[in-house]
Amino acid sequence: MTKNLNTELYKCIKSINIEHLVEDDIKELLNILKYTNNPLIWNHIALLLSDLKYDKAVPFLIKKIMSKEAYSDNGTLVYALENLDCRKYFIFIIKIICEMEYEARLGAYEIVQEVSKEINLTTKKRALKILEEKRKMLVSSKKVDKGENSTLHFVEKTMELLVY
Repeated sequence: MTKNLNTELYKCIKSINIEHLVEDDIKELLNILKYTNNPLIWNHIALLLSDLKYDKAVPFLIKKIMSKEAYSDNGTLVYALENLDCRKYFIFIIKIICEMEYEARLGAYEIVQEVSKEINLTTKKRALKILEEKRKMLVSSKKVDKGENSTLHFVEKTMELLVY
């Protein structure tokens, strides 16, 4: 997509009034989200879906969050998940904490804080196993930041949430 088309598409998406959207429109937005490589466009669509509380968008948002092109620009995508029901995707939220940059980790941690009491014991155990493996890897690494707001910090804080 050319820069001009991206700009015009973003302007169109930005002008959308969510009160006028029907199911087919929302599905079309999900399609655009799925295929666009433009962070302005995917972020705005994510926020629209979040405002709509369109829970069916969660797997699409997670897929975009985990994609290579969104790796360093996925904080807004994670933020959009906060209005949606992510309980079925709890393990993916844990993986965001383990694998993503600060802003995405922070958003994922807030989601875990919100829903951890509603997660079943089996899923919590699985999440704790993932977190413990990541913690061991981080502790053994000599080059990893171990201070406040580091990945290690988020992993350990998330583990505390799930144990208590």
